[in-house]
Formats: sequence, C-alpha cells, structure tokens
Amino acid sequence: MNRKQIALMTGLTIISGINFSNNYSSKKPNVQIIKANQKNKKSKYKTKYPDIMNKLDITSMQQYESNMLFMNISLKDFYIKDFSLDSTGKTHLLLAPLSTSNQYFLAVTKTTKSFKRNQRITIQGFLNGKTTIKSKDNFNSKYLNQTAVSILVDHIK
Repeated sequence: MNRKQIALMTGLTIISGINFSNNYSSKKPNVQIIKANQKNKKSKYKTKYPDIMNKLDITSMQQYESNMLFMNISLKDFYIKDFSLDSTGKTHLLLAPLSTSNQYFLAVTKTTKSFKRNQRITIQGFLNGKTTIKSKDNFNSKYLNQTAVSILVDHIK
C-alpha cells in the first residue's frame, strides 16, 4: 500500500469511529431518561411504609423484643377486633391480621371516621413497641391484660 491509500484508510476509520460514537451517545441519554421516568412512578407510601408482612413474622410477635419494634410500617387490610372512644375524643382501635388471630395491634388516633367490628382497615404509621391492654382502653373484658403492639397512626385508609 502506498501513502495515499494508508491516509485514506486512516481517514475513513476515524470518520466511521466518530460517526459510530455519536450515534451511540445520542441513544444512551434517551435510555437514561426512560429509566429515570420509571423510577419516579413509585409511590412514596410504598417506600416509607413497607408492608408489615414483608418485615416481620406477625404470626408470632412474642419472638420480638419491645425495643426491636420501632419502624415505619403499613398494616394492610387488618380486622378491627374492638374499638372505643375516650374522654379526649381519641379512638382506640384493637386490630388483628386475621379475624381469628390473637396477635393484636393497638392504634390510638383522633379521627372523624366511623368504625365497625370486623371491618377491614389499612393503617400506615410507626410501630411503638409492645404494650398491655388495660381497662382504661375501654375494650371488651376478654382483651384485658393481652399483649399488643402499639402503633402511632399517620394515615388511615
């Protein structure tokens, strides 16, 4: 090969390399934009309030120490076992994951919603350790002195 042919081949190689890299870089930002848009569609409630079923074994809450039960959580479709209204206008809700379960969750909130026994409800909030159900909660006497997990309510659905 002579010098002209070598220069021509080198020039073509450089031009095709530049053209290829420009095509590749122009496609790459579009892929990143699509991925960024897909990430924005996640609900902030799903990330802030994970489902308790994915975090803890709720069939046996006795295995957890009270100091381990401090986290944001969502109680999805839990049953209202009992409820009462105290003198300050706060509603005390005794919840269970199943209608036949004896694993109780105690939520105290100020709300205008009306509740019924065995109604399903979703609560998002913060687990606040274990507590014992006392007579001041005004629940049915069969629930007295039962252990429950306390939850500070942020949202009721």
